[in-house]
Amino acid sequence: MPLSLDIGPRINRVAISDELIARFKELIGKKVFVPGHRLPPERDLAEALAVSRPTLRQALRALQIMGVIKARQGSGSYLADSASEIMRVPLEFALALKNVAKTDLFETRRTLEVELASLAAERRTNEDLEAMRRALSEMEKTMGDPEAWCRTEPEFHLCIVRAARNGVMATVIEMLSQMLMESRKETVRLLSDYSSSYLSHENIFLEIEKQDPAAAARTMMEHFALIARRAKQNNPAPVANADSEQR
Repeated sequence: MPLSLDIGPRINRVAISDELIARFKELIGKKVFVPGHRLPPERDLAEALAVSRPTLRQALRALQIMGVIKARQGSGSYLADSASEIMRVPLEFALALKNVAKTDLFETRRTLEVELASLAAERRTNEDLEAMRRALSEMEKTMGDPEAWCRTEPEFHLCIVRAARNGVMATVIEMLSQMLMESRKETVRLLSDYSSSYLSHENIFLEIEKQDPAAAARTMMEHFALIARRAKQNNPAPVANADSEQR
């Protein structure tokens, strides 16, 4: 049975794998393929694109390595529903090849989150504020419990990212957060002063609530300064793992 989706003209035989990948990107952009949803069967896709199934599998494999699609045994291929895994492995290799320091990742995240806090103060809605209040409430309940804190605290930061409504920065933050997750967990286990960490988050919320972009950016910067000081205390070596954060 012919595929009912409109997936554009047939693929030319020039650089076919690259063109297939480019076509997938175009179809995702047009929302023909929806995040989290199953892709059409391999046979139907190959027929619609006028390519062989081995050629299509080659392109699908490349997209799988990039994290764009996920293969589920017995169920088919699905478009990723999160940006956190897309390009994570290639990015990690790229950073390893450049011998990027962990502190570089921390500085990048700090720069982005300071701007995101400012944008959130400008653009936040009442619904965003309510989500932040819920996140703070959950954080308060988990003070003293490292494992639970690692689950609840990131949600507050995600609320700010969502309230800022900048898709590019949100994607970059999501990728960095995934890469830094293990180092965060290690440092949170050393966290003893949960109260000051909680207060730091609450201060950010208050400035966003007041819709004061400059103050929200300043309190976020102070928050990251607190993280850096604590990381230095836990590791007083000249090059501190500042990204190993309790946030």
